[in-house]
Amino acid sequence: MAFTVRDFEDLIRLLDQRPEWREALRQRILTRELLELPVQIQALHAETERRFQRVEEQIAALAEAQRRHYEEFVAFRQEVERRLTEVQAEVEAARFEANRRFAELAEAQRRTEERVGRLEEAVAALAEAQRRHYEEFAAYRQETDRRFAELADTLRRLLLRVEDHARDLSKLKQLHTEFRLRQRPSAFFRRLLRRAAEVSDERRTALLEDAAAAGRIQEEEAEDAIQLDLLVEGFHRREDRKIYLAVEISWLGSTEDVERATRRAAIFARALEAEVWPVVAAEDLTPAARAVARQAGAWWVHEEWAFRPEEIPPSSS
Repeated sequence: MAFTVRDFEDLIRLLDQRPEWREALRQRILTRELLELPVQIQALHAETERRFQRVEEQIAALAEAQRRHYEEFVAFRQEVERRLTEVQAEVEAARFEANRRFAELAEAQRRTEERVGRLEEAVAALAEAQRRHYEEFAAYRQETDRRFAELADTLRRLLLRVEDHARDLSKLKQLHTEFRLRQRPSAFFRRLLRRAAEVSDERRTALLEDAAAAGRIQEEEAEDAIQLDLLVEGFHRREDRKIYLAVEISWLGSTEDVERATRRAAIFARALEAEVWPVVAAEDLTPAARAVARQAGAWWVHEEWAFRPEEIPPSSS
């Protein structure tokens, strides 16, 4: 059955009255696939809608003028058909473009999956290499720690031996110094005293016991003073009064040596009821010992030379 102008007008009127039919017609013309195209296809769809709007306006104008210009209807229908053909051609072109783009996306997805697969393999290989390297490093570190521990233990034993040797050497040097002092007290202490002589251990012990019995010192003080390395007696170089020297002997004099000499000199001073000078006989004094000796008023005897407390230099330089 031929499609007449009246049928067309009825169609136009129905479409104006029933927008949902017009939407249904649009759904018929434009498939779901085209509706779901990207923004480019949506723009094309909007253009198609605008063209349909222009066509509807043209159809309405032609229907209104049909009574006056019937002859123009044939040309109008041909124009409409041509426009519809163009729209269909555009829709087909858009569909073809969409298919092409979908194919490109599928190919890109395939290449991406291949690259991801290769990347996963590379990551797995790297993880395996990292695991092997970590195991090798752990083994190397364990071996290094073991060897360092052995080296540290060897060094510790060596240091202990060196310390033992140093202590033995220091003790030998101290004994040598003490032997020289006992052999020649008058030579070593001649700057301090005239006719300097060592007080024997027996006499020193008796002096301390008598002082403790008389209450001049305590028993524990006597026990401390008896440990003094050397007690020397003599006379002042310029005055005719008796002086005692409480001497601590060391190779390298420390603050402890100075403090012991000072403390034990004070004990003997009360025990003997006499003047007792603290003395440190040493090859050298530490800087701290020098400072303490100057403050405590202790003498330093070195190589037959005696330094008054105020004359002790602050350092060996």
